[in-house]
Amino acid sequence: MKKLFFALLLVISGNLWSAETKVPLSQKLEDKKYYYAALNEFFRENYNKDVTKDLLSRLEDLLYYTGIELLEDYEPSLLARFPTSSTRFILGRQAIRDKNTKKAMDYFALVHPDHRFYPETKLLESNIHALSGDIPKEFDAFQACLASAEKDEKAAPSEKIQRYFRMVYEICLVNKARHFYKTGEYDKSLEAYNKIPKQSYKWPYLLLEKAWVYYQKGDFNRTLGLLVTYKSPLLDTYFFPEAEYLAALAYFRLCLYDDTLVIINQYYQSYRPRFTSLEAVLRSNVNSQNYFYNLMFKPGEDLKKHEDFVRHIITRLKKETRFSLDFNSVFKLNQEIKRIAQNEKPEVQKRLLGHLGEVRDNMIAKINYNAKTDIFQFLQTVPFFSSELFKLNLEVLSRKKDLVYGNKKLIADRSRGDYSNVKRTRFEEFWTFQGAFWADELGDYSLGLKSNCQTLRKEPEPTETPEEPVVKEGDQP
Repeated sequence: MKKLFFALLLVISGNLWSAETKVPLSQKLEDKKYYYAALNEFFRENYNKDVTKDLLSRLEDLLYYTGIELLEDYEPSLLARFPTSSTRFILGRQAIRDKNTKKAMDYFALVHPDHRFYPETKLLESNIHALSGDIPKEFDAFQACLASAEKDEKAAPSEKIQRYFRMVYEICLVNKARHFYKTGEYDKSLEAYNKIPKQSYKWPYLLLEKAWVYYQKGDFNRTLGLLVTYKSPLLDTYFFPEAEYLAALAYFRLCLYDDTLVIINQYYQSYRPRFTSLEAVLRSNVNSQNYFYNLMFKPGEDLKKHEDFVRHIITRLKKETRFSLDFNSVFKLNQEIKRIAQNEKPEVQKRLLGHLGEVRDNMIAKINYNAKTDIFQFLQTVPFFSSELFKLNLEVLSRKKDLVYGNKKLIADRSRGDYSNVKRTRFEEFWTFQGAFWADELGDYSLGLKSNCQTLRKEPEPTETPEEPVVKEGDQP
C-alpha cells in the first residue's frame, strides 16, 4: 500500500472556489461534507504550522466522520505532529505490529480516559500484558476496559455508537474469560463467557472456547453438546478443524472409540481433501492486490466447485467488525467520489479525485491483505489438526489392540446415553433435542453419554465336552 504523506505534499496549493476568501480549503470541503478530501487538505495546510488545541480539536471532529482506519496510510512522522488521542491510538497499534510493545504502551498512556478509543486502548494493553505473562496487569487492563466501555455505552448519543461500545465491552469480557481459563479458574471463566448474549457477533466463536473449558472440567458431555451447535443451519458458515479434533478427543476420553474413529474418518474423507484443493487455488493468487477482496462479493470461476465452502469462509470474515468498518469506509469514499464527480468543476475534480482514489485503493488493498492473511491462517490449522487427529487415531487403535491382547473388553456397549449423565445447575431445564435446531436452544445442548472406560476380563468361550468314544468288540484299545 502507498503511503500518502509524500503524495499530499505535492498537491498544488490554492483556493478552488475563490482566490479572495481566507477560509481554508479544508473547511470548505468539510462544509460540503467532503470529509475524506477535507482530512487530506487539513494535513497539507497545517503541516508546517504550530499545532494548537483548536487544530487538534478540529482534527478529532474530522476523524469522527471519516473514522481512523485511513490514518494507517499516513506516515507516522506526520501523525506524531498532531498528538490527539486518535493519532496516539493508531501509532500504538502500529507499534504493536512492529513488535515494539514498549513504544505502544507509551502511546496508549497518552490516550485520554474520556476519549472514545480509551476502552479499546485498555483492551490492547490487556493483550500486551497477556503476551508478556503479566497476569495482574492483564487483569487490571481488561477490568478498566469493561468499566470504561460500559460507561461510554450508557452515555452514547446513538444506537450505532452504543453497539460499538457494547462490542468492545464483550471483547474485554472474552479476555476476562480467557484470563480465568489460563489460571485454571474454570467456573469463573464460564461465568464470563455466559454473559455474552447469543446475538453477539462473537458468540459463535466462543462456543469452541467454552467447549474447551468444559473439557478441562471433565464434563465431556457438555463439550460435545456445545460442538453439536455448529451443526445448526444457522451456524453453517462456522467450521473449525479444531472443533472436530475436540469432539474426537471428548469421545476418546469417554472411551467411546468407535465414535472417535467416525469423526476422524469423516474429517479425512470429507474435509481434508476440500481444504487441500481450495488452498491450491488460493495460493495461485497470493500476490494479487484485489483477488481476496473480490472474493468477499463473488467467488471467481476457478472457485465454482468450492463455492459453498468459500462462501462459508468469506461470510464468516465479513461478519467481523474490522471488515465491516473497512467496507463502510470504502462505501463512504465511493459516495464522496461520486458526489464530487457529479457536482464540482473539472479543476476541483482534478485536485481531489486522484487522492481519494488512492485512499480507496489503499483501503481495498488493506481488506485484501487482511482477508488473505485470515484465510491462510485458517487453512494452516488444517495440517496441524490433521496431524493431531492422526495421533489420536493411532492411540485409539493402540487401546483397542491392548484390550484384545489383554483379553479384556469395555464395560458396556455403545449406548445413546441418559439424562442421569447430564451435569446441570438448578437453573437449567431439559430441552429435548429431536433433530431440530431451535435458535433459543443453541449453545445449551449436552449429551448424556456414560463413560465406557471401565474394563472387564473376557470370559472364556464355552467349549463342548467331547463324547467318550464307543469301543466296539474287536477294536484295539
